[in-house]
Amino acid sequence: MCIGPLYAGAMQRTTVEGVRIAWAPVTNASRRDTARALLGMLASELAPGTDVRIEQRCVHCGGAHGRLRFPGAPLVASVAYAGDRAVVAVARDDEYAAIGIDAELDDAERRASPRDLAALFAPLDPPDLRGWTAIEAVLKADGRGVLVSPDQVVFSADGGATVPGGRSFRISPVYADPGMIVTLAIESRLPAPPPTPRP
Repeated sequence: MCIGPLYAGAMQRTTVEGVRIAWAPVTNASRRDTARALLGMLASELAPGTDVRIEQRCVHCGGAHGRLRFPGAPLVASVAYAGDRAVVAVARDDEYAAIGIDAELDDAERRASPRDLAALFAPLDPPDLRGWTAIEAVLKADGRGVLVSPDQVVFSADGGATVPGGRSFRISPVYADPGMIVTLAIESRLPAPPPTPRP
């Protein structure tokens, strides 16, 4: 699958810890198509010659939503939308058991008062936008989404997060467009690299 000329010039990309990430502008009508085209492009790069057909099936109701899967390719993926941007992440499943990505628009009003988050975390203060994208990314990587309360995601000082049941994820900021906050959560199949000794 190839990304069409409408998005090719506006598409941007980066790689974080071996996870390929791309984003592009969308309209309401093109959100899903743009995300699928970006996913297909990254999937073809990571698993050339394989079937990069995408499936999305809810494990609870059977509907065409839920975790993205590439049934014919050894890949994991995640999608987020922020304003007029679609953001996708794809990685090889021999390196990562799961990934999740989330994005939010970063504007002064949202930063100053994330009112829509207050009810989820009361009586505690809600997280800032970076913290919220980390929570959302972890819940996407975990696969249970809204079945896990956001306040049950526990962060550690070393850049990790855990969820009920004990799964652990590494959190990485993604530097994308100005005005957008993007965070990646990854569950690695490989042992964590040893800490770098300091002189």
